[in-house]
Amino acid sequence: MDLAHAIAAGGLARRATDRRHATDETEVAEARSRALARRTTAAAATPRVEYRDRGRHAAPRPAQA
Repeated sequence: MDLAHAIAAGGLARRATDRRHATDETEVAEARSRALARRTTAAAATPRVEYRDRGRHAAPRPAQA
């Protein structure tokens, strides 16, 4: 393969790669909505712990020996 063919083949490969990896706004919006749905599902599946105390003192007490 001579230099001209190599340059042409490289250009074609670059254009194919650019098309394959280019994103548009609809793809970004779909990915954002999928991530939001995953986080919402995970938050709903996690049991919510209600603490009686609020603030810095609400940390679990150390075990007594």
